[in-house]
Amino acid sequence: MTLERTFELRIPGTPAELLTPERVFGGRPPFRDLRREGEYLMGELVTYTPLIGDLRFPFRSRLQAEAEGRASLVALFPGDEGGEPPAFWAELSGEGTAVGDALAYTITVRLHAQLPEGEKWGGKALRRMAEAAFQRTISRALETLSQG
Repeated sequence: MTLERTFELRIPGTPAELLTPERVFGGRPPFRDLRREGEYLMGELVTYTPLIGDLRFPFRSRLQAEAEGRASLVALFPGDEGGEPPAFWAELSGEGTAVGDALAYTITVRLHAQLPEGEKWGGKALRRMAEAAFQRTISRALETLSQG
């Protein structure tokens, strides 16, 4: 299952903060353990789903400075490090622009989850319920973030 959502966010900030997303978004749901190592931003998107519990979607992205007052974030595939991707993982990409005393972001989140297919009608129904609950939960978390 893959879910994708693009959202726009505008928050107070300075052009220098475009290159410190770990400080701007760190500690704010749905982000957890957000950190930067050189040009790489990594962490987890975490959400609670009633049928499954806490779900953690690790991600790794490359932060790139663009023209003055602009930055971009490029999602990296977790399998790039030589292994299989985890059952749950995320791609986080986007662009940020300094506009006066604010930062404007366009962020795309693509979540990947391997759920069992379910061979009989009950298993298939459970999968559809899990997908619907999961989509509602992550959508709410992202809406909360975009509302500040």
